[in-house]
Amino acid sequence: MGTQERDKTIDILRGVIMVLMAIDHCFLTIYQTHYAETYNLLIPNYGSNSIFITRWLSNICAPGFAMLMGISLSFYFKYNNDNQSVKIYLFKRGLILIFLQQLLNLPSLFFDLKNIENIHLFTGSVLYSLGLSMILCSFVLKWNKSTQIIVGAAIIFINYVIATFILQSSLSATTQNTASFFDNTMIHLLFTPGVNKWVSVNYPVLPWLGVSIIGLGVGRYLMENKNKFFAQIWKIGLVLLGLFFVLRIMNGGDFNHIPDIKSLINFLAIIKYPPSISFILATFGILFLLMALINKITSNGTLYKLIQPLLVFGKVPLFFYFAHYYLYIVISKFTNHHISLTNMYLLCLVGLIILFPICKSYDQFKKKKHPNSFWKFL
Repeated sequence: MGTQERDKTIDILRGVIMVLMAIDHCFLTIYQTHYAETYNLLIPNYGSNSIFITRWLSNICAPGFAMLMGISLSFYFKYNNDNQSVKIYLFKRGLILIFLQQLLNLPSLFFDLKNIENIHLFTGSVLYSLGLSMILCSFVLKWNKSTQIIVGAAIIFINYVIATFILQSSLSATTQNTASFFDNTMIHLLFTPGVNKWVSVNYPVLPWLGVSIIGLGVGRYLMENKNKFFAQIWKIGLVLLGLFFVLRIMNGGDFNHIPDIKSLINFLAIIKYPPSISFILATFGILFLLMALINKITSNGTLYKLIQPLLVFGKVPLFFYFAHYYLYIVISKFTNHHISLTNMYLLCLVGLIILFPICKSYDQFKKKKHPNSFWKFL
């Protein structure tokens, strides 16, 4: 299977995730409302079904990024057989992602200097977790594909157990020793989100590393036999969604959130920070179904033309990440924070239309650069 054929499905799926991420960040910047489904807190009051759906759809973004990164790393390793050079490349790119994470919110100071109060010495958000995961994944690229998937799943489960039975119970304790223990910076960076005088972390690396390692194994299966992969992946997606609903009915797999089957919102709401077992099952199930659907659409000329523009966003994910975030911050300065959800979606669409030619130009610019160019890291 050639790289172009592989990229078409993967990049379109990544483009879908980019659009959903743009909606979520419009929710934050323009609608000026956002929710954090955290392991040690109650599920937020979303207020309406439309707001809940807007928030819920973004759930696939983070696991989508992490899984697709793992898949891409598998392909990169296949076409670059020098293990040492691959490790060096991934180490450099991982460090760049972590560094760029620290710069993401600095432009907000141009709008309001008071924002400096919310900037910490180190920020552990999505680029941090992806960057560090990329570095760590470089050490397991040679592992057997089944081992990669099993180890990735085990890491997610172990983090869930640690957060549920060790850190969550420690948080509820009232002793000073426990308080200082929970305030530990390494706990936030590795296991659970948190804020102290040093760091602000909402994407601890361990569970997202597990997702990325699973992506490595998925990528290996995809490379070995594409037709067989897509003949099976939708079935696996349905099984994962089935397991999700079983866990919901059994009131398990979602930290301290006990779902109420009488409330659709409460039943479907899942803990993202850090990702619970239910969160992983639901989002992976949806991602696998989307992957199968997109692959099917790419074989239909008419339907493919309709979704082909998503390739533009999917080919330049890091550039899109920064460009869309800053664009929507600028747009938000010209809107009233009482803007309707409908108008927020319209402004999101306007932003995507603006970003399309910019991202396309950047992709063309990047293609012209030498393989060893710094731009290849971005």
